[in-house]
Amino acid sequence: MTYLEFHLVFILPPLLLLLWTRPRPPRLWAYLLMPLIALLYTTPWDNYLVYRGVWGYPEGRVLLRIGYVPLEEYLFFLLQPLLTGALLLRLAGAPPPGGPGLFRVVGGGFWLLVAALGVMLLALGGEYLYLGLILAYFAPVFVLQWAFGGDLLVAWRKPLLLGTALPTLYLWFTDFYAITREGIWWISKEYTLGLDLAGLPLEEMLFFLFTNLAVVQGLLLAWHPEALRRLK
Repeated sequence: MTYLEFHLVFILPPLLLLLWTRPRPPRLWAYLLMPLIALLYTTPWDNYLVYRGVWGYPEGRVLLRIGYVPLEEYLFFLLQPLLTGALLLRLAGAPPPGGPGLFRVVGGGFWLLVAALGVMLLALGGEYLYLGLILAYFAPVFVLQWAFGGDLLVAWRKPLLLGTALPTLYLWFTDFYAITREGIWWISKEYTLGLDLAGLPLEEMLFFLFTNLAVVQGLLLAWHPEALRRLK
């Protein structure tokens, strides 16, 4: 199986099904903008990982490369937010009132500590490199999201949890299949801790968790009327 065939089998069918059976998003611009934000934000990070050899792709499994990254990888960064967002539409429901403002402080502070941990792991390098890159690059996004609307996210916790967990579990399965069964891409043992679940590295699991969490939190905030009032 090639990387493009992976998209055709595992990503496009559930995405099209969710879009076909769901009405228009409450704010269509947010749903359509999220993939572009994900692509722009993740592209430098992903190119650096491939450049360092944290992960890579065997010859014959990709069509072409732009920089260090295959075209299909850029396509994935567009499709994943669309898939996760389409599922979130089914789960969100009506926006609840915001909770105590303390959640904004506590949540922002927690993710700031996670970002600091990521920087420390980057300084250590070696087996901590992949984990450090994930924490240091994505935790600052969560700092901003929680400092701005942590109370709204806590109040909307059911779609936050389910909207993150369900696509994450699905992408864990597809990633496991791509790595262990098809060899579409590989993860370096040199830059990972060696902890895995049935052959799926811990860092890969955390990557899908964090990317889905960023999408879900971003969309919930964009769809909440109180968040828009705060921007104004």
